[in-house]
Amino acid sequence: MKYISIVLTVVFLGLQYQIWFHNGGLRNQYETMKQKAEAADAQNQALVERNEALKAEVDDLKNSYDAVTEIARNQLHYIQSGETFYKIQ
Repeated sequence: MKYISIVLTVVFLGLQYQIWFHNGGLRNQYETMKQKAEAADAQNQALVERNEALKAEVDDLKNSYDAVTEIARNQLHYIQSGETFYKIQ
């Protein structure tokens, strides 16, 4: 019985060593996972802000003729009738 207790204690301590100290231990793994979670949160926040900006742009395009005209002028060089286009270099 004495030897079984010693063997079980050694096995228990060996397992505890692997949990706490092997491959950086739990603290190192915890810190690594915490940093990954913070990076993911920051990326998610940036994507949320981008989505909000895109939603605002879509709403503006759906509800405002001025926004459509502005995009047409900037990207397609749209000129309305009665306007004169001057190109300055």
